[in-house]
Amino acid sequence: MGQQGNLKLKCQQYDHKDEIETICYNQFCQDFRLNCFKCDKRRTHHDHINDVEKINSLIGFIENRNKECDNLIDNLDKYVESLNQSFSQLKRGIKLKYSLQKERLINLNSQQLNDYLNSTIKFMEYKHSITTIISDQAKKLNHTFNNIYEQLQLLSLNYYQIDDNSIKQSEKLYDKGYDLYQKYKYTEAIDILDISIQQNPKNYKSQGCKGACLMMLNKYEDAINWLDQALAIDPKNVFSLRNKGACLMMLNNYEGAINLLDQALAIDPKDVFSLRNKGECLRMLNKYEDAINQLDQALAINPKDFFSLRKKGECLRMQNQYDDAINWLDQALAIDPKDVFSLNSKSKCLRILKQYSESFQFLDQTNVIDTQAIHSKGDDLADQLKQKKALIHCEQSSTKNSNDLQSQYQQEFCQQIQNQ
Repeated sequence: MGQQGNLKLKCQQYDHKDEIETICYNQFCQDFRLNCFKCDKRRTHHDHINDVEKINSLIGFIENRNKECDNLIDNLDKYVESLNQSFSQLKRGIKLKYSLQKERLINLNSQQLNDYLNSTIKFMEYKHSITTIISDQAKKLNHTFNNIYEQLQLLSLNYYQIDDNSIKQSEKLYDKGYDLYQKYKYTEAIDILDISIQQNPKNYKSQGCKGACLMMLNKYEDAINWLDQALAIDPKNVFSLRNKGACLMMLNNYEGAINLLDQALAIDPKDVFSLRNKGECLRMLNKYEDAINQLDQALAINPKDFFSLRKKGECLRMQNQYDDAINWLDQALAIDPKDVFSLNSKSKCLRILKQYSESFQFLDQTNVIDTQAIHSKGDDLADQLKQKKALIHCEQSSTKNSNDLQSQYQQEFCQQIQNQ
């Protein structure tokens, strides 16, 4: 801007060419604030003339505003630091009370161990309450931040002249952040992308990539906020459109997701990510034929798309086309032999086809105690009237989730057959 004595601006109002002489600082003024001698003669600011100052007051005004801005940021930092301290204290307290290391265990007497057991047995109840409270407050705080962001119109930086060097630096940082995103290093990517956005607040690619990283960290609402900022700058950016659609899908807003994915596909009809996610949304809406149509389009472009293969298999299973479903699930399992979703889905098909031994084999391959797998294995055994083994599997599932009505029903069914 230059030193105070060298600040010379030409008037841009009414075709005036004179230098600016006065500035209006009135809070409620809606007229152009910088005025030349000819503007002053028009008496534009006459009703609040006490708020009009000479042009040489501008530097001092800006310096004062900079100090106020810095003071506000310092105060916000103090609030965040106080919040971090309270949060750290809470985490330390939880770990100290409810996490017992072997080294500490051997030093406890029976009374101390009894006290520990009394506390930790109730821990699961507290855990649910704590998680709910913190999650709700975090959502409210994020909502408040978003409202403040909009009220301050922080995206409206039209008076900022971003120099070419900052733009180039922002692009380099974006490339680095995107590379980390592709390597699944989402937190590291966000750190780099934040710097990129600082260099150029209108870098929609960095904003969109940050949104994608947050989505992969299961922070869907935060992700949508950044994707919206990117789309405000470039409304036809396929990357941001499809990722916002994916976020809405993960939040079970399938109709909203389809709307965004359709916008992405209108721009790029061959975008596999959008095609398969639209197919998944339609599947969740029980529109299996429409879902298969979308998944087929994705597979026509990429026949090895794992997500589309497994979801098409599941759609066919839901339509009672078990042999066809197995064919597509086998193609998915050829890519990832340990995919629990595909293994369970195939085992269900085999059970319906009364191929119980094969069904067991696929369930056993999951290598994890999966409640859904236990349900299926219990069904298989019950179908063959192997009541004792079926009862064991149903009891395992019921023990894992005491509120699981399906397991309880299976257990009662098996017991009835045993008693016959």
